[in-house]
Amino acid sequence: MSAARRLTSVPAIAPRAVLYLRQSTHREESISLELQESAGRDYCDRMGYQVVAVEADPGVSGRTWNRPAVQRVMALVEDGGADVIVLWKWSRLSRSRRDWAVAADRVDVVGGRIESSTEPLDVATSAGRLARGMMTEFAAFESERIGDVWKEAQARRVRSGRTANGKPRWGYTYDAEKKIHVPDPEIGPVVAEIYRRYVAGDSMYQLTRWLNDNGYKTSPGYSAAGPGFWADPSLRTTLDSGFAAGLLNVKGEKLPGAHEPLIDAATWEAYQAARAERRTQGRVQRSQYLLSGLVRCHCGAKMVGGSSGVNEVKPRLPRFRCRKGQNEGRHASLSVAMVVPERAVMEWLRDYAHDIDDASVAASAARAATARHRTDVEVISRELAALDAQLVTATRQHLSGVIPERAYVAVRDELQAQVDMLEQRRVLAAASARGGVTPQMARDLLQEWDELPIEHRREALRKLIREVVVTPGRPRAQCVVVAMWEPTRS
Repeated sequence: MSAARRLTSVPAIAPRAVLYLRQSTHREESISLELQESAGRDYCDRMGYQVVAVEADPGVSGRTWNRPAVQRVMALVEDGGADVIVLWKWSRLSRSRRDWAVAADRVDVVGGRIESSTEPLDVATSAGRLARGMMTEFAAFESERIGDVWKEAQARRVRSGRTANGKPRWGYTYDAEKKIHVPDPEIGPVVAEIYRRYVAGDSMYQLTRWLNDNGYKTSPGYSAAGPGFWADPSLRTTLDSGFAAGLLNVKGEKLPGAHEPLIDAATWEAYQAARAERRTQGRVQRSQYLLSGLVRCHCGAKMVGGSSGVNEVKPRLPRFRCRKGQNEGRHASLSVAMVVPERAVMEWLRDYAHDIDDASVAASAARAATARHRTDVEVISRELAALDAQLVTATRQHLSGVIPERAYVAVRDELQAQVDMLEQRRVLAAASARGGVTPQMARDLLQEWDELPIEHRREALRKLIREVVVTPGRPRAQCVVVAMWEPTRS
C-alpha cells in the first residue's frame, strides 16, 4: 500500500489582491487603465484571489517612485490589508532597477507577493526570480533607450535653433505645425515695452505691479505668486532668459534661436548693462537716498547712508558714514551730512550743462567718455585673461596632486567669484562704450529733475557720475565729483 499523501490545508479565505495600474507617458506603451484592470481581474478570478482595491497612476513615468498610487499600494501590503500586488506587466511597477529591488524586498519582508497578469512567473523559485529580474532589467533598458531617443530629439531641435519643447513662452504662441514659437501680436509688444522701461529706470517691483494692475498674466507654470500673477523673481527670470532677444538658454549658454525676436540687439545689450549695474549696487536701487552707492570715502571704502539725531526737537539728519574705514583703523570716525555731496553734485551738473553750450566742449566730453569706457573694457579683459590663466594653473596643479582637493576648491571658488564680478563690469563698460555718455543728458536731467522719482534721478546720475569722493576738512568735508570719463580717484 502506497504511503499516504500529504495534504495541504485549505486557506480559510482567498488571498487578497490589490491591482496596481499605471498608464505610461510614452505614447507607444500607453495602454489604457481599463484594459489593465480587466486583465488583472481576469487573472485574479483564475487564481482565486479576492480583489480588495484598485489603485492607478494615470500618465505617470515609471522612472520615478514618487507616485501617489504606488505608495498607497505598498502601504496596503505592509499594513496587512492585501497579500498580493497584481500588475499588468512587470514594467508597470517601476522602470528603475533600484526602486524595483527595494519594492520587492519590502513586499517579501511582510510575506506578500508581486505578480503579473500577462507575464506569469513563479517567483517562489530561483528560476522565477531570475526571470523576473530579467524582465525588470529589460524594462530599465527600454526606459533608458526611450530617454536617449528623447534627448537626441531635443538636442536636434536645439541645434536647429528651436526650443526642446513647445513649453509656453511669454510674448509668444506656439505654432504646432511648424514647431516654433511665433510672436503674440497682443503680448509681444508688451514684452518689448517692459525691457525699454527697465532700461529707462523702472525697477522689477514697479514693472510687476504695472503688469498685474493692467491684467497681463504670466505663461502657465511661470509664477510663484499665484496663477498668472507676476512676482519679481518670475519677471526677472523671464527677462534674463533672453528668449525675447531671439536667444536660447542651453546649459547656461545663450545661443541664437530660430524664432523671431521681440527686441533688437541694442535693447538686449542695454538691459544686460542695466542688470549688471543694479546687481553691483544691490539694495541701493531701493534706497531712499539720492546718492546711495555713489559716495566714496577718501580711504577707498563706500560710504553708507543713514540718519542720526537726538530727539524729536532735534530731528534725525541723513548722513553718509565710512564704517569700513573706521573699523579697519584707516581713520577716525568720518561722516558727512548728505546735503553736502548732494549740493556738490547739483553744482557739477549745472556747470557741466552750461559747458555743453560750446559744441566743441560737448564733442570732446563725449569722445573722452567713450574712450574711457573702451579703456575700461580693455583693462577688464586683461584682468579676466589673467584670472583664467590662474584657474588653468590651479586645475593642473590639482590634477597632478600638488594642490589638495580642499585647497583647490577654495582657490577655484575665489577666482570664479572675481571672474563673475569682472564679467558684470565688462558688460556695463562695453554697453557704455557703444552708447557713449551724451553731455546733453546733464541738461535734460536738470530740466526734468523735479518731476522724476528719486530712483530715476539716481539711475540718470550713474550714467554721468562715477563717484563722489569725500575728504575730511574744516569747516566741512570736501566733496569731489568724478565724471564717468575720468579715472577713479585713489
